[in-house]
Amino acid sequence: MYVPPRPPSRRGLWAAVTLAVVACLVLAGVWWLGDDGPERCAEGVWKRGPGQECVGVTDGSYVFSPELKKVSEKIRAENRRVEESGDPWVAVAYTEPMTRREGGPRANDRGPEVVRQAIEGAYLAQRELNDPDSGHGRTPQIKLLLANSGQGGEQWKPLVEQLTTMSGDERLVGVAGFGQSLETTKSAVDALRKAEIPMVGATVAADRLSAEKPVFFRVSSPNRDQTAIAAKYLKGRQDADPRFRVEVVKDIKHDDSYNESLDQDFDRARRAHGLKLETAEGQSFVSGSSSTATALAAIADTVCRPERPVKAVYFAGRGRELKLFLQALTAPGRSCELTVVSGSSAVGVFFDPQAKGSLAVAGDVLTRWKHSGIKVVYTAYAHPDATAKLYPRDGNPFRAFRDAYHDARFGGDQELQNGQAMMGHDAVLCLGKASRLAAGPQGEAAVDAAGVRNMLLQVGKRSELPGLSGRIAFDEQGNPKRKPMALVELSPAESGHYVYRGTVSP
Repeated sequence: MYVPPRPPSRRGLWAAVTLAVVACLVLAGVWWLGDDGPERCAEGVWKRGPGQECVGVTDGSYVFSPELKKVSEKIRAENRRVEESGDPWVAVAYTEPMTRREGGPRANDRGPEVVRQAIEGAYLAQRELNDPDSGHGRTPQIKLLLANSGQGGEQWKPLVEQLTTMSGDERLVGVAGFGQSLETTKSAVDALRKAEIPMVGATVAADRLSAEKPVFFRVSSPNRDQTAIAAKYLKGRQDADPRFRVEVVKDIKHDDSYNESLDQDFDRARRAHGLKLETAEGQSFVSGSSSTATALAAIADTVCRPERPVKAVYFAGRGRELKLFLQALTAPGRSCELTVVSGSSAVGVFFDPQAKGSLAVAGDVLTRWKHSGIKVVYTAYAHPDATAKLYPRDGNPFRAFRDAYHDARFGGDQELQNGQAMMGHDAVLCLGKASRLAAGPQGEAAVDAAGVRNMLLQVGKRSELPGLSGRIAFDEQGNPKRKPMALVELSPAESGHYVYRGTVSP
């Protein structure tokens, strides 16, 4: 019987094929990661978006922009001390757009120096909370993380995903800050709300950020409170002089939550107070266009016409466009006696003082403004001079804050005048105090995001939290309750651009 020969073993061939396939897969993986995967800038930080901005979360080890170098180093040192202390700790993230891509559109009017000031205030709140002699308790200690959402908050989605994963093992219990009321801000807030991570906004005003059963809280007064104050102020001027004509100038760009609610809220407030307007529809423009300055110049011609001049304008827009309006109102050959009233974003008129052209109020514009009849006032979240009225007896917390600001060599008193450092401080203070309350009387209970949210709901129920911007109590939607604001005049004088004119309540 014929028996065919046994075929040669192909074990070596299969091994070779297997090795080849594995090598191809490895090479493909390397190619895929290199082509589509984000490049890492540092631990917790990756390049994102069209400008490849370094976006993510750092403990201060990574510096997002040159302006933040000093405060980042101080935050890293304090975080290291917390880690080495042996005490229980939790983490609080402070988020702002901390980078700017070269040649990209200006999505908001918060300059890099103002972001720096807000983060400096947040750091000083961390130091205050961690100081056992400050009266805030001892544990848990607070680690402060910096969370960059990219220019205009455009990279909010990967940042929120990262923050959400950190709420477990990495002990993240809350997020503060948020910059301005842009659509990207609302998207980030909505996503963090869905993840049930408590938030405290520092300088955001749009009404749409609030919700029933709050997860998002804020120390900044919403637009409805600001417009109520403005309408009451203008109605008083009109009652004193029936010839006091008032007009509204409004930005109708569709994707800016701040401008939209400012316009709508002012319309409701002025109707409630019986304030009469020069025209029913007001004067409209659209920001973010090359024609914005031209449109505002045309509006300046209308409100300054000599045969029927308007005495006051409510400007429902941002500080960036208010700069352009001031340029138009003070243009050579134009004479206008006018009071401009606006909301909290007017603080941005003097941001980016080194910028050129239409981005800065400086040079000839300041000179013309000094000799014009133009007066600009706005509702400010905080001002150093307001604290004496808010705390008429002992216990004014601003004195210790100012001393700490100077000791850290962050800047002088003028850098505190716009209130941004004060608001950054108050937002982190709220999360820190809620963390201490969640830890129980002995400071030993485990603290998580749910516990911090529960304690934020209690702020103001029994006693108010003394913040730099005033005593803090939250209403049923997480907004400040009964919180006064400072009425501040923007001044072209070099000695000080933010002049306190009084304290007002909605």
